[in-house]
Amino acid sequence: MVRVRPYAHHVFPWLVDRILALPGFQEQRVPSLAVARGQVLEIGFGCGGSLAAYPSGGEVVSLVGLEPNPGMLRRAAQSTASAPFPVHLLRASAERIPVADRSFDTVVSHWTVCSLSRPVVALREVRRVLRPTGRFLFLEHGRAADPRLARWQRRWSPVQKLVAGGCRLDAPVDLLIREAGFEIEALARYDARPGPRILTQMYRGSARVERKATAGAS
Repeated sequence: MVRVRPYAHHVFPWLVDRILALPGFQEQRVPSLAVARGQVLEIGFGCGGSLAAYPSGGEVVSLVGLEPNPGMLRRAAQSTASAPFPVHLLRASAERIPVADRSFDTVVSHWTVCSLSRPVVALREVRRVLRPTGRFLFLEHGRAADPRLARWQRRWSPVQKLVAGGCRLDAPVDLLIREAGFEIEALARYDARPGPRILTQMYRGSARVERKATAGAS
């Protein structure tokens, strides 16, 4: 019997779609995606809110939107027709990406690392499917640089996980990316207020497959 999860598959996708459609979120996506090129994979594709922020001049050849939540995918299917490049939706988890090694020129993650149950496993999968010359583009909220604020994030994370699909407030995004075998080439840390400061500690940047990891795989 298929279990129906009204909140996870219906209410939560609607809520996420509404929140991420706000101008403040969309404005952050544009600089993150400016260097997206070639064949692109976006993990945690959600409802497809990122599509309008991708370059439209032919830089992106195609996009695979990876998303485990069927409610998110139903909403995403409504927005793919207007994309300036082919979009294929794939229901799967980032912890086990069902594609061949070195399949993509760019992998994108927007506000996804926080909700991964095994983030380093998922990020190693990202590294596996990324071509040696490719780039991982990330835009995430996570652990604050301020120790006092980070303590509050840790205290509130259990509540956040319950209401926000497993999202934690205190993910050390840069450390997780490096642990997965990436070299971070650009990183901006900023407070994306207005909003509660425990939610607005942002990491935006890009990373490449660590050189020694690439050499070991060849």
